Amino acid sequence: MAFLDNSGDIILDAVLTETGRRKMAEGNFKIVKFALGDDEIDYSLYNLNHPSGTAYADLEILQTPLMEAATQVGLNSSLMTIANNDILYMPTILLNEKLDTAVKRQNNTIYVAVNSETKTSLDSTSLGFGSGYAMLAGQRGGSKFITIESCVNNADISMTRANQNTYVVSKNMLDSTMKITFDNNFITFPMASSARTRFSTGTDGSWTGTTSALQSLTNISPAERTGYSTAVGNLSRAAIFTADGATTDVTTYVQSLGIVGSMGYLNISVDPALTTTKDQTASTKWAKFGNTGVTVTGLSATRTYSTIALDLEITTNSSAAMINIPITLIKRDT
Repeated sequence: MAFLDNSGDIILDAVLTETGRRKMAEGNFKIVKFALGDDEIDYSLYNLNHPSGTAYADLEILQTPLMEAATQVGLNSSLMTIANNDILYMPTILLNEKLDTAVKRQNNTIYVAVNSETKTSLDSTSLGFGSGYAMLAGQRGGSKFITIESCVNNADISMTRANQNTYVVSKNMLDSTMKITFDNNFITFPMASSARTRFSTGTDGSWTGTTSALQSLTNISPAERTGYSTAVGNLSRAAIFTADGATTDVTTYVQSLGIVGSMGYLNISVDPALTTTKDQTASTKWAKFGNTGVTVTGLSATRTYSTIALDLEITTNSSAAMINIPITLIKRDT
């Protein structure tokens, strides 16, 4: 839905999603809940120094054009009701690309190799991206993983245990789980780190975190979007703190400018039909839903690949923070 301002009249423009149209065709369409979002709004436009006075501070925000109603579900900035009026900072979710165990983006996506042959090709220093820019689907340990931070991304909130307790824990904003929404046409189930995984630093600022084998999240539920499913994985409370006299800056390990509440690792398991090697017959899904026989920016032009672009939607349990992570399934063709 979208609100349209037409010469003083407020018009509600509503269209049905794919799921809504299906339910209407089945004769069981019924509105039982709704969500509000403000994806279009850039709150940095709020200007207390407006030349016409503070009464006009929100003028640019109020004049922001709103997006039209869309048939695809997906609010990036869902509004939520919070009963606690003492909350000063809302946690956000960031993609960590600093830890040695964190996979890094390339071409604005995270590449997920569907087999070891492809992973080896991507890790090549002469023909691939080099190490750290792809993860192997289905791998539980000894590899690079998607790594997320639930954090207060504000440099005014220094990375101390006291601030974590004050601004996150005491406000009931410490995220302990994440809901993962994924396309079940290609992904069989996600995998996440256990609650025992440690994300921590020592008194000298060095990394003291530990890893354990990722857990398969096979308790899967249908998502609101047709063709998508959800699963819930663990997040671990972080202990990444700045200490007086530390020889290492803890920002070496995290993306956040402020205190980190919790962190977690993530991987996926893909449809076995997608995991064929270059000498085997490939699934028709590659050609139907992606691209085949293509060269990829940053990889040697002497090798071609098949790719399918997807995304993972992560929503945390306490703060309801959300992030959409673009991923690309990739398979070596030649």
